[in-house]
Amino acid sequence: MLYSTIMTHMSEALVESRFRFKQLREMERSVAWGELTELVEPHYLSSEAGRNLVIPADTMIRIFFLQHCYMMTPAAIEEALFQVEELREFALIDIGQDLIPCEESIKDFSSLINEQENLVLMLSKKIGDIPKNKTM
Repeated sequence: MLYSTIMTHMSEALVESRFRFKQLREMERSVAWGELTELVEPHYLSSEAGRNLVIPADTMIRIFFLQHCYMMTPAAIEEALFQVEELREFALIDIGQDLIPCEESIKDFSSLINEQENLVLMLSKKIGDIPKNKTM
């Protein structure tokens, strides 16, 4: 039941995938990923309990954006990362070398971002600073 629910949700989300892959390319060019990583990394690295630090912070930030862009649950985005090459490329994951974070790691990262009010505000400001002509 859970698997079919995930697959249904993922299929619905990927119906618009070609359009969204174009959006991902635009987001890749528009977002200052290094600056976002610099904001998040100190919180990510200092948080030991329940955090999978094997996955780089920049990959987790990109997965966080993917999850929200596609409006997918952590389980669905995990499955999508296994199945969709464009999503892995955006998340800087080389399937032959890198781990794909599990649902729990994705949930933990989202919690980390949402627990830190100042971090949410700083990320929002950085995203808000994207020039309007470069947005998706």
